[in-house]
Order: sequence, then C-alpha cells, then structure tokens
Amino acid sequence: MDTSKRFTVSEIESSEEHIELFNGEKVIENKTSSEHNEAVGEIVFALKNYIKANGGPCKVYSENVALYVNELCNDDGLFFLPDVMVICDSEAVDSKGVHKAPLIVIEVTSESTRKYDNNIKLETYKKIGVQEYWIVHIQKKTVYKYLASEDYVPQTFMHPESMKVSAYKDLMIDISEFMKRSTGSFIITIATMVAISGQKALFLLL
Repeated sequence: MDTSKRFTVSEIESSEEHIELFNGEKVIENKTSSEHNEAVGEIVFALKNYIKANGGPCKVYSENVALYVNELCNDDGLFFLPDVMVICDSEAVDSKGVHKAPLIVIEVTSESTRKYDNNIKLETYKKIGVQEYWIVHIQKKTVYKYLASEDYVPQTFMHPESMKVSAYKDLMIDISEFMKRSTGSFIITIATMVAISGQKALFLLL
C-alpha cells in the first residue's frame, strides 16, 4: 500500500495498473493467483449463462471494470475494481466504468485486498445499496454472503459445493471445483524457545 499521500479518483482512474482507493490510500494489485483467476472466471461464466438463457437487461462485469463508489457516497477517496458485478441498468455504464449501484457484487479474496473486502468494501456496498454481496475466501474455503433484504447480516458457508444466488430464484453456482483445488494457506512460524521449569519447549504456531 502506498501511504505517502492521499490520492483522489481523478489521479488514478486512468492508470493501466490495477489500483483501488481506500480512504485515499492507494492499493495496487500487481497479479492474482491462478485460484483467484479460476474462481472469478467460473462465477462470471455461470452468471452470464444464466442471464443469457433467461433474458433481461442485466450484464456481468469483472475485475478491471471500475465502480465509481466515490460518486455514490460523495467520497473522492474511494474507488473500487470489484471482481464480479451484475448491473441491470444500461445507463449506469459508460466507457469509464459503472456509476450506479450493482445488483450483485462478488469479491474473491487476494493477499493485497482481503482485509478491505471484509470492512470498508462491505460497509460501502451496504451504503450504496448493493442488494447481494459475497466474499469468496478461497484460502479458508468459505463464502460470506450479505443481503440487503436481511440488513447485511452475514451468512457463512464453510466448504460449500454450490451457492444460491439470492437475486435469482433458481440460480445455483457450482463452486466445488475451484474450492477443491484451492490448497489454502497456513503460515507456520517457529516461536522462540521458552523456558518452563528449567525445560525448553519449542512451540509451533499455526
């Protein structure tokens, strides 16, 4: 994260880098994991196929399409690039990005932005009126789901094989393949030797 100065949307929106703003702080995501890419791809594929088969005005956008949350909550220090968005208003989208609240937003966790998915993005999506928000935590093999109709009370799904899209009455997305292939990440740290009654014990903190 670049904390040397506070940035505004006009300073970074034309960048070719994957840059998001969180309270004026610039976060650059230089690359994503293969698991992240696969998860986004499969979710987008399922949503697009469903919408195409059932008709309607909605479209699916992913990753580098900007969501101008700064315009929606009057805060020029916020600028998001959601992993997946479903937009149902054609007037909300122009060549620069999306300017109205999506129906659905799905974020797949990555190392550089994980903590923002769970706090500032969650609060901002609730504030601007996103009806359905998922956080797909591929390392923990867990999905957190928030619905505006339920006041964003979190629903937690551990090791799910499929997820119901609440915005559509009969859409289930199979996520078993990328959840299965995601190995997770466990950081093992060797603690210092500690003396207990004259004995030395080695602790592994998982």
